[in-house]
Amino acid sequence: MKRKQGLVVAALVLLTGQSALASAPEVKDARLVAHEQAVQAYAARTGKTVPAVQDYRYGTSIDVARLIEQTPMARGCEAAPMLMTYEDASGQLVTLRYRLEGQCPRFQATR
Repeated sequence: MKRKQGLVVAALVLLTGQSALASAPEVKDARLVAHEQAVQAYAARTGKTVPAVQDYRYGTSIDVARLIEQTPMARGCEAAPMLMTYEDASGQLVTLRYRLEGQCPRFQATR
């Protein structure tokens, strides 16, 4: 009986924890926020529309006439989200989201 009660309590704790996590606000990477702010400022300065973020897919054709902003690489060994905003040949702003492995200290050459 005590074991059954313990399992019920554990299940309730897990379910409560999951719903609390699901309702927690998303924390944005400071690198991405800085990128978005830079693009908004550039668009305002040049009178262009701030582009919607598009996910890059392998094989996607990109037409970069001028690089506007690129997110700096993340520190760490995980693949991190990156943003790149550019003007295409027609002058439209385009922002692509992709993932790139960060600057992992395990793979850095020691000097």
